[in-house]
Amino acid sequence: MADHVDSTSVAQPTLDAVLGDVCRVLLIRHGRSANVVPGSPESADPDLHESGIEQAIALGERLSGVSLSGVYSSHLKRAFRTAHHVAAHHNLDVTVYEDLEEVRLGDWSNGEFRRRAALKDPEFLAWYATGRWDGIPNAETDEQLRTRVTTRVDAIAAQHLGETIAVVAHGGVINAYLAASLHTPRSLWMKVENTSITTVNVNHTNKSVLTINDCHHLYDHLYND
Repeated sequence: MADHVDSTSVAQPTLDAVLGDVCRVLLIRHGRSANVVPGSPESADPDLHESGIEQAIALGERLSGVSLSGVYSSHLKRAFRTAHHVAAHHNLDVTVYEDLEEVRLGDWSNGEFRRRAALKDPEFLAWYATGRWDGIPNAETDEQLRTRVTTRVDAIAAQHLGETIAVVAHGGVINAYLAASLHTPRSLWMKVENTSITTVNVNHTNKSVLTINDCHHLYDHLYND
């Protein structure tokens, strides 16, 4: 018996059609943070660098034509002030959640992480090769970071189905959210550029990653060395 052929044309399926209503989440890293002296008071929460302010201004202008329903940020200065440059174009307040802060670094806090990275400290390099946050003395574990970040971002997204929001956070946060969403073992798996935009469609059942590390308000990746 010949197979039945339905003559009714059917459009190519799209993932969004399968997902249903989604929240489009723009995951944004803060602008470049200021240089700090390790152990100094400002090392715990550095402000934006001068160039970071310029990046944040460019980001705000880039997103000025996007219809945003909410702007969210961690409480740390570099993220909050970056978020302000986005929110100002939309007459929105910035809603702050401490759950969006960068990984809690334990003994490597207050500039110690930067110091070890700058010196290419052997202990730092051995840890970095693992691609996970586990192993830093008294710091948050990889699983703890993934859980707090994913729980918070997904909860925010659930309030904005059918809308677009900006979530301004940190490189470790964005890496961890994508790692959890894509089920990758490494949470340190990509360079997240300052003020880059990573776009994910999120709803109660699934996630669809649309873009990663979009920096077109700063430069084009194809022509950047």
